[in-house]
Amino acid sequence: MPLLENNGKKPEISPNSYVSPQSTLIGDVKVNDNVVIWPGSIIRAENSPINIGEYSTIFDGVIMLTRSQKSSINIGRYCIIETGVTLLGCFMEDYVQIKEGTLIFEETTIGEGVIILNGSQVPPGLTISARTVLGGNPVEVMRDQTRNDVLKQKERAENYSHLFVKIKNQLPHAQGYLLTFTDFVKLMFTVSKDFKL
Repeated sequence: MPLLENNGKKPEISPNSYVSPQSTLIGDVKVNDNVVIWPGSIIRAENSPINIGEYSTIFDGVIMLTRSQKSSINIGRYCIIETGVTLLGCFMEDYVQIKEGTLIFEETTIGEGVIILNGSQVPPGLTISARTVLGGNPVEVMRDQTRNDVLKQKERAENYSHLFVKIKNQLPHAQGYLLTFTDFVKLMFTVSKDFKL
C-alpha cells in the first residue's frame, strides 16, 4: 500500500488494524487499533492531521482531504464511513455513521451517534447535535436517535472490525483481494454467519 511521507510526517498504523494495499495514506495520518480501511480509499493529511479512532471502518473509495490548516479530520471510535464519502475536514465524535456518497465540508462538528443519510451534503462550519439522523442538500434533521439506537451502531461497528479480523486470519498474507471476487464473497458469507451487520 502507498504510505507516503509529507513534510516529515508519515502515516502511523496500529498493527491491530488492516489497511488495504489498494488504498493510499499520505502525511500525518494516525490509524488506531482495530480499524479497517478498504480498497480505493485516499487519506491525505498534507495540511492538517487525520486521526481514525478505534473500531472504525472506512469503506471503499472514501476520500479524506485536509485542504488547509483549519481542515483537520478526527474520526471517533466505532464510526462507519460508507463507500464514496468525501470528508474535507470535520471533528466526528463516537458511534457516527456516514452513508454512501455524502460530502462533508471543512470545520464541521458531528456529535455522538449521528447518522447522515446517503448523498447528503454538509456545509462548512455546521455543528450537528448528538443522536440525530440527517439528510438532504444541505442536510437537515429528520429525526432523533435513542441511546439504544446508538448502542446498536456501536455493535455494528465492532462486528465489521471483528468480521474482517476473522476473514484476515483465513487469507494468505491478509490480502483479501488476491482472491477472485466470487471466492471472496463466498468467504465473507461463510465467516459472517455469526455477525449482525
